[in-house]
Amino acid sequence: MMSQSLALAKKPHVVIATPGRLIDHLQNTKGFNLRSLKFLVMDEADRILNMDFETEVDKILKVIPRDRNTYLYSATMTKKVQKLQRAALKNPVKCAVSTKYQTVEKLQQHYVFIPSKFKDCYLVYILNELAGNSFIIFCSTCNNTQRTALLLRNLGFAAIPLHGQMNQNKRLGALNKFKAKSRSVLLATDVASRGLDIPHVDVVINFDIPTHSKDYIHRVGRTARAGRSGKSITFVTQYDVELFQRIEHLIGKKLPAYPTQDEEVMLLAERVSEAQRFARLELREQGDKRKRRHDDDDDTEQSLGIRRKVVGGRARKKLH
Repeated sequence: MMSQSLALAKKPHVVIATPGRLIDHLQNTKGFNLRSLKFLVMDEADRILNMDFETEVDKILKVIPRDRNTYLYSATMTKKVQKLQRAALKNPVKCAVSTKYQTVEKLQQHYVFIPSKFKDCYLVYILNELAGNSFIIFCSTCNNTQRTALLLRNLGFAAIPLHGQMNQNKRLGALNKFKAKSRSVLLATDVASRGLDIPHVDVVINFDIPTHSKDYIHRVGRTARAGRSGKSITFVTQYDVELFQRIEHLIGKKLPAYPTQDEEVMLLAERVSEAQRFARLELREQGDKRKRRHDDDDDTEQSLGIRRKVVGGRARKKLH
């Protein structure tokens, strides 16, 4: 906050911020205001105008000039006009590449239909088949992201996780390692589905199918960027058929199956099973470490509380 306050005191022409942090500065940083703002740009506007940021956005809109230019950007824009009205638009002009949701031409999209219990085996098979490429693999939960990263490391892949339970420094560290190509596999939750521009992502794998079809467009948009080609593979288990059909309906095309040799996949089962066991053990150890750290913090707080009471008691005796 302090270094940002110093930067804001220099009256920069452009401020790039998350809504929450911007409000922190508007409330706490002396001399900082947005009264002379000329342009308001909302990137990933559908997410920002959504309920997640409703209070923050409303607060910001109250303190900026009504006479301004407002720009809303997103690969998937919401149809609910009320949300756009909240951005206080006057005489809006809409520029759209297409009226329907599309993925780029240079992206080769495939799916693999597999039994749920063999997902890990198929993942390892595909990583071996496409060795030499860089991958972003999307999982639905932080826990599954961590587990799959440990599993792949145990099998010799240079994998690194990225999810919401990691602190900012660890997230940046993971991203930088992937960008510097010292890791070829990035395991991520939807925290990485928007806003990441990493030029060398060759393949996106939807290990867990997204529950919201629009998230599919953002995920596969991490590859085949700026005219480059790329590949995406979506894992579809017996439980995901309806979600997959919704995605096909949204993008308006039937995806081809990615060719796999089932016998070769099953040859990996024993090694994968062993790696799963190690991954589970490591996850449990990490959980125990976190719990111990948390308990230690609680003990410290309690002992500090007791000492405060004792000191307070002595002070009172002296006064009497």
